[in-house]
Amino acid sequence: MSVDLTAINQTIRVLCAEVQARARKGLDWMSLPEEELFYEMAVCIYGSQMLYEDALALADYAKKQGMFSEAVLFSGHDQYRRKLSRLFSRQIAINGESKTRRIRPRFKNRLPKLLSDTAQNIYENGSTIKSMLCSVTSAPEARELLVTNVSGFGPKQASLYLRRIGYTSDLAVLDTHILAYLRMTGDIEVKPTALSTLKKYENVEYDFKRISENFGYSVGCVDLAMWITMRVAKRVYSI
Repeated sequence: MSVDLTAINQTIRVLCAEVQARARKGLDWMSLPEEELFYEMAVCIYGSQMLYEDALALADYAKKQGMFSEAVLFSGHDQYRRKLSRLFSRQIAINGESKTRRIRPRFKNRLPKLLSDTAQNIYENGSTIKSMLCSVTSAPEARELLVTNVSGFGPKQASLYLRRIGYTSDLAVLDTHILAYLRMTGDIEVKPTALSTLKKYENVEYDFKRISENFGYSVGCVDLAMWITMRVAKRVYSI
Protein backbone atom coordinates (compact mmCIF):
# COMPACT_ATOMS: atom_id res chain seq x y z
CA MET A 1 0.00 0.00 0.00
CA SER A 2 1.40 3.40 -1.02
CA VAL A 3 1.71 6.10 1.60
CA ASP A 4 -0.92 8.86 1.40
CA LEU A 5 1.23 11.79 2.50
CA THR A 6 -1.60 14.30 2.00
CA ALA A 7 -3.83 12.38 4.42
CA ILE A 8 -0.99 12.09 6.94
CA ASN A 9 -0.29 15.82 6.84
CA GLN A 10 -3.98 16.65 7.15
CA THR A 11 -4.25 14.43 10.20
CA ILE A 12 -1.25 16.14 11.75
CA ARG A 13 -2.86 19.57 11.22
CA VAL A 14 -6.11 18.46 12.83
CA LEU A 15 -4.30 16.97 15.81
CA CYS A 16 -2.14 20.08 16.23
CA ALA A 17 -5.22 22.09 17.22
CA GLU A 18 -6.16 19.52 19.85
CA VAL A 19 -2.62 19.24 21.18
CA GLN A 20 -2.37 23.02 21.48
CA ALA A 21 -5.66 23.22 23.38
CA ARG A 22 -4.51 20.58 25.85
CA ALA A 23 -1.10 22.23 26.25
CA ARG A 24 -2.79 25.29 27.76
CA LYS A 25 -3.89 23.06 30.63
CA GLY A 26 -0.44 21.53 31.11
CA LEU A 27 2.06 21.79 33.96
CA ASP A 28 3.82 24.99 34.98
CA TRP A 29 7.33 24.08 36.10
CA MET A 30 7.76 27.21 38.22
CA SER A 31 4.80 26.27 40.41
CA LEU A 32 5.69 22.58 40.75
CA PRO A 33 7.25 21.35 44.01
CA GLU A 34 10.72 19.88 43.70
CA GLU A 35 9.42 16.38 44.40
CA GLU A 36 7.13 16.63 41.36
CA LEU A 37 9.95 17.87 39.14
CA PHE A 38 12.04 14.87 40.19
CA TYR A 39 9.07 12.54 39.61
CA GLU A 40 8.76 13.78 36.01
CA MET A 41 12.50 13.27 35.62
CA ALA A 42 12.13 9.66 36.79
CA VAL A 43 9.32 9.08 34.27
CA CYS A 44 11.63 10.19 31.45
CA ILE A 45 14.59 8.16 32.75
CA TYR A 46 12.45 5.03 33.05
CA GLY A 47 10.79 5.74 29.70
CA SER A 48 14.14 5.45 27.94
CA GLN A 49 14.45 1.89 29.26
CA MET A 50 10.91 0.45 28.99
CA LEU A 51 7.39 0.98 27.67
CA TYR A 52 5.93 4.34 28.65
CA GLU A 53 2.99 2.72 30.47
CA ASP A 54 5.39 0.62 32.54
CA ALA A 55 7.64 3.60 33.21
CA LEU A 56 4.71 5.66 34.45
CA ALA A 57 3.47 2.86 36.70
CA LEU A 58 6.94 2.38 38.17
CA ALA A 59 7.35 6.11 38.81
CA ASP A 60 3.90 6.30 40.41
CA TYR A 61 4.74 3.37 42.66
CA ALA A 62 8.07 4.88 43.72
CA LYS A 63 6.33 8.18 44.41
CA LYS A 64 3.78 6.51 46.69
CA GLN A 65 6.67 4.95 48.60
CA GLY A 66 8.16 8.41 49.21
CA MET A 67 11.26 7.82 47.11
CA PHE A 68 11.16 11.19 45.37
CA SER A 69 10.68 13.12 48.60
CA GLU A 70 13.69 11.24 49.92
CA ALA A 71 15.68 12.14 46.81
CA VAL A 72 15.14 15.84 47.44
CA LEU A 73 16.41 15.34 51.01
CA PHE A 74 19.35 13.35 49.65
CA SER A 75 21.22 11.64 52.47
CA GLY A 76 23.60 9.32 50.64
CA HIS A 77 24.07 7.71 47.26
CA ASP A 78 24.52 4.07 48.28
CA GLN A 79 21.71 4.13 50.83
CA TYR A 80 19.27 5.62 48.33
CA ARG A 81 20.31 3.19 45.57
CA ARG A 82 19.80 0.18 47.89
CA LYS A 83 16.30 1.35 48.82
CA LEU A 84 15.41 1.74 45.15
CA SER A 85 16.85 -1.69 44.35
CA ARG A 86 14.67 -3.30 47.01
CA LEU A 87 11.66 -1.43 45.68
CA PHE A 88 12.33 -2.46 42.09
CA SER A 89 12.75 -6.12 43.01
CA ARG A 90 8.99 -6.33 43.73
CA GLN A 91 6.22 -6.88 41.25
CA ILE A 92 4.34 -3.73 40.24
CA ALA A 93 0.62 -3.77 39.35
CA ILE A 94 -0.38 -1.93 36.17
CA ASN A 95 -4.07 -1.27 35.66
CA GLY A 96 -5.10 -1.62 32.02
CA GLU A 97 -8.41 -0.95 30.31
CA SER A 98 -9.62 -4.52 30.70
CA LYS A 99 -7.36 -6.13 33.28
CA THR A 100 -4.55 -5.61 35.75
CA ARG A 101 -1.17 -7.06 34.93
CA ARG A 102 1.93 -7.34 37.05
CA ILE A 103 5.49 -6.64 36.00
CA ARG A 104 8.85 -7.00 37.61
CA PRO A 105 10.89 -4.02 36.38
CA ARG A 106 13.66 -4.73 33.90
CA PHE A 107 17.10 -3.31 34.63
CA LYS A 108 16.40 -3.50 38.38
CA ASN A 109 20.04 -2.65 39.08
CA ARG A 110 20.54 -0.11 36.30
CA LEU A 111 17.47 2.00 37.05
CA PRO A 112 18.28 2.55 40.76
CA LYS A 113 21.82 3.55 39.78
CA LEU A 114 20.60 6.05 37.18
CA LEU A 115 18.19 7.64 39.63
CA SER A 116 20.58 7.68 42.60
CA ASP A 117 23.38 9.11 40.44
CA THR A 118 21.00 11.84 39.29
CA ALA A 119 19.88 12.64 42.84
CA GLN A 120 23.53 12.90 43.87
CA ASN A 121 24.44 15.16 40.92
CA ILE A 122 21.60 17.55 41.70
CA TYR A 123 21.03 17.54 45.45
CA GLU A 124 24.30 16.59 47.13
CA ASN A 125 25.68 20.13 46.97
CA GLY A 126 22.41 21.86 47.81
CA SER A 127 21.21 22.53 44.28
CA THR A 128 17.70 21.82 42.96
CA ILE A 129 16.17 21.13 39.56
CA LYS A 130 14.37 24.46 39.73
CA SER A 131 17.52 26.42 40.55
CA MET A 132 19.38 24.65 37.74
CA LEU A 133 16.72 25.60 35.20
CA CYS A 134 16.62 29.16 36.52
CA SER A 135 20.39 29.45 35.97
CA VAL A 136 20.10 29.27 32.17
CA THR A 137 18.47 31.64 29.69
CA SER A 138 17.33 29.39 26.83
CA ALA A 139 15.74 26.01 26.17
CA PRO A 140 18.83 24.61 24.37
CA GLU A 141 20.96 25.61 27.37
CA ALA A 142 18.51 23.90 29.72
CA ARG A 143 18.63 20.75 27.61
CA GLU A 144 22.43 20.72 27.61
CA LEU A 145 22.45 21.19 31.39
CA LEU A 146 20.13 18.22 31.85
CA VAL A 147 22.12 15.97 29.51
CA THR A 148 25.21 16.76 31.60
CA ASN A 149 23.63 16.21 35.02
CA VAL A 150 20.90 13.60 34.60
CA SER A 151 22.07 10.01 34.27
CA GLY A 152 20.18 8.28 31.48
CA PHE A 153 19.28 11.51 29.68
CA GLY A 154 20.26 12.03 26.08
CA PRO A 155 19.00 14.98 24.02
CA LYS A 156 15.67 13.27 23.30
CA GLN A 157 14.88 12.50 26.96
CA ALA A 158 15.95 15.98 28.06
CA SER A 159 13.73 17.57 25.40
CA LEU A 160 10.78 15.41 26.46
CA TYR A 161 11.31 16.29 30.11
CA LEU A 162 11.35 20.04 29.42
CA ARG A 163 8.12 19.67 27.48
CA ARG A 164 6.41 17.53 30.15
CA ILE A 165 7.06 20.06 32.91
CA GLY A 166 5.92 23.00 30.76
CA TYR A 167 9.35 24.61 30.42
CA THR A 168 9.30 24.89 26.62
CA SER A 169 7.54 23.69 23.50
CA ASP A 170 10.38 24.74 21.19
CA LEU A 171 12.46 21.56 21.36
CA ALA A 172 11.79 18.48 19.27
CA VAL A 173 11.53 14.96 20.68
CA LEU A 174 13.09 13.02 17.82
CA ASP A 175 11.93 9.46 18.36
CA THR A 176 11.56 6.70 15.76
CA HIS A 177 8.11 7.90 14.59
CA ILE A 178 9.39 11.42 13.88
CA LEU A 179 12.45 10.05 12.11
CA ALA A 180 10.17 7.89 9.96
CA TYR A 181 8.29 11.02 8.86
CA LEU A 182 11.50 12.86 8.06
CA ARG A 183 12.69 9.89 6.03
CA MET A 184 9.40 9.68 4.18
CA THR A 185 9.07 13.37 3.32
CA GLY A 186 12.54 14.85 3.25
CA ASP A 187 14.86 12.02 2.35
CA ILE A 188 16.54 12.47 5.75
CA GLU A 189 17.89 9.08 6.74
CA VAL A 190 18.86 9.04 10.41
CA LYS A 191 19.08 6.19 12.89
CA PRO A 192 18.11 6.92 16.52
CA THR A 193 21.55 5.80 17.70
CA ALA A 194 23.10 8.56 15.58
CA LEU A 195 21.42 11.22 17.74
CA SER A 196 23.26 10.51 20.97
CA THR A 197 25.27 13.76 20.86
CA LEU A 198 23.77 17.22 21.12
CA LYS A 199 25.47 18.46 17.95
CA LYS A 200 24.06 15.69 15.76
CA TYR A 201 20.68 15.96 17.45
CA GLU A 202 20.50 19.70 16.86
CA ASN A 203 21.38 19.26 13.18
CA VAL A 204 18.39 16.96 12.63
CA GLU A 205 16.23 19.13 14.88
CA TYR A 206 16.98 22.06 12.57
CA ASP A 207 15.60 20.09 9.59
CA PHE A 208 12.53 19.12 11.62
CA LYS A 209 11.87 22.73 12.64
CA ARG A 210 12.05 23.80 9.02
CA ILE A 211 9.46 21.17 8.06
CA SER A 212 7.24 21.89 11.08
CA GLU A 213 6.87 25.55 10.06
CA ASN A 214 4.55 24.38 7.27
CA PHE A 215 1.95 23.35 9.87
CA GLY A 216 1.73 26.74 11.57
CA TYR A 217 2.11 25.49 15.14
CA SER A 218 4.93 25.29 17.68
CA VAL A 219 7.63 22.67 17.29
CA GLY A 220 6.42 20.72 20.32
CA CYS A 221 2.83 20.79 19.10
CA VAL A 222 3.73 19.49 15.63
CA ASP A 223 6.09 16.96 17.13
CA LEU A 224 3.41 15.38 19.32
CA ALA A 225 0.72 15.48 16.63
CA MET A 226 3.16 13.89 14.20
CA TRP A 227 4.11 11.21 16.73
CA ILE A 228 0.46 10.22 17.21
CA THR A 229 -0.20 10.20 13.47
CA MET A 230 2.92 8.26 12.50
CA ARG A 231 2.37 5.69 15.22
CA VAL A 232 -0.85 4.73 13.44
CA ALA A 233 0.50 5.27 9.90
CA LYS A 234 3.39 2.88 10.49
CA ARG A 235 0.88 0.11 11.20
CA VAL A 236 -1.40 1.01 8.28
CA TYR A 237 1.30 1.46 5.65
CA SER A 238 3.96 -0.87 7.15
CA ILE A 239 6.58 1.86 6.96
